[in-house]
Amino acid sequence: MIGLDGALDDGLSFLPAALCAALVFTTLSVWDLVVFDWIIFAGLRPRLLVLPGTEGMAEYRDLRHHLSTALKGSPLIIIGGLVTGGASPLVP
Repeated sequence: MIGLDGALDDGLSFLPAALCAALVFTTLSVWDLVVFDWIIFAGLRPRLLVLPGTEGMAEYRDLRHHLSTALKGSPLIIIGGLVTGGASPLVP
């Protein structure tokens, strides 16, 4: 964000900062869904990550379950973008 502020002629205003932060949060959310949830938890399913007593649960292999729980957290992307956009003028 600081590098983006220096690259823009008028400085970093609310909208570019909010969109940049939302894009970062979206990228992290998609990375978490694909790599951690789908590949590691659903595909590889290492014994270290399976909670005791939940070894046979179908949710570990259910890709739609992981997608629906990831979508439940997606409003936080908008909130994080708005907070970051609002805080961007405060950064010198």
